[in-house]
Amino acid sequence: MTEAWLLIEEVAIRIAAGNPRGRLGLSVPKLHELEALADPKQELFSLLRQASELKGRRLKRFSPDKERHRVAEFIKDFGVLRRLSAFQSFEADVRIWAESLA
Repeated sequence: MTEAWLLIEEVAIRIAAGNPRGRLGLSVPKLHELEALADPKQELFSLLRQASELKGRRLKRFSPDKERHRVAEFIKDFGVLRRLSAFQSFEADVRIWAESLA
């Protein structure tokens, strides 16, 4: 599910792909569609490749697996994820875990 949560910001995907000013339209899923994605990891990888706008050999050398970790660095607001039930559950689990350490 965490890959799905990285699909919330097109700009972050473009920056992580190394092409912040890209002009190719990306089909980033809407927030309410994220939990229904069959393969969010593959969706993220596909969007990173598209956002890079690379062709041929350069695209073959591009590593979406490496760049996916950078997407989180560039997301400005994760707060929108609080509308998703999976994120709410994750947040509750983290809160319980953190309280158990105290």
